[in-house]
Amino acid sequence: MRTRRGLRAPAPPAAEPAAVPSHALRVVGAALANTTLLTALLYYFGLVETQTYFGYFRVHYTLLGQTPDEIFGRGVDGVLLPLTGAAGAVLLFLVSTRFLKIRLGEGPWTRLLRICSPVAGVLGLLLLISTTAIALDPEPFRDYPGAPGLGFALGVLLTLFSWRHWTSHRTGNARSSLAELVTGYVLVSIGLFWAVGDYSGAVGTSRAYEAAGVIPTRPAATLYSAESLNLTANGVLQVKCADPEAAYKYRYTGLKLLLQSGGQYVFLPANWRTSTGVAFVIPKTEKQRLEFGPSRSVPPPGC
Repeated sequence: MRTRRGLRAPAPPAAEPAAVPSHALRVVGAALANTTLLTALLYYFGLVETQTYFGYFRVHYTLLGQTPDEIFGRGVDGVLLPLTGAAGAVLLFLVSTRFLKIRLGEGPWTRLLRICSPVAGVLGLLLLISTTAIALDPEPFRDYPGAPGLGFALGVLLTLFSWRHWTSHRTGNARSSLAELVTGYVLVSIGLFWAVGDYSGAVGTSRAYEAAGVIPTRPAATLYSAESLNLTANGVLQVKCADPEAAYKYRYTGLKLLLQSGGQYVFLPANWRTSTGVAFVIPKTEKQRLEFGPSRSVPPPGC
């Protein structure tokens, strides 16, 4: 066969571009990573707060078998206000930048970024240097819990922003490499854990101080036991019941119940003081019975 002059054979269809991860998958991956980070931060916050809270009363937290629900509950309770403030600040920043970009237009916005980029880089490096120095000697910043860690995370973000803007201006490629993204994410996470560790310790001490202040107003706890528990502390009285047939032969007064967790009671003397007070950790058994009364009630002389 002959082809007609001037006619060309149809070109083969172009090969389809290789499949790339969809935008939805990237969004899901980012959401899962951030959710995992938030969960870890909440648990870490609750764990450190639990340690410092019970440490204030000289009780090691491992004796109480705190459940993950209790630890998460303390974490959410302690981080709720800071998290709300941080989320509000981020939202305000995003809305402000969006508004400025629309209001200024493409040209002025580009010039503004060109000015802000080196400023952000200098500020980021200063924050990283100063927070690294604080990590080596944190004592002068004990009154600002969480600030050094947040400063470190913010310094990483500012430095990455400046670096990305500079490289995109030089190469024309606005996308960051995977190594840069992973390294930045890890460093920001370290800063957040640093901030959470400092702040949660301060919150645990503050909550324990508040709890110690209201000990006298807690209901008076009377502990009956089938056996002598030898509870000796200022203000705690042991009375041996006169009835030999009584199921509970010993009574202890002058106690306040701090909490019950993991099958353990934590009692404090009614006149507990930070400097001299002791705490009693007593296993919960069937050989004991508890009674509660008004905070200043006086028990009868016998039982």
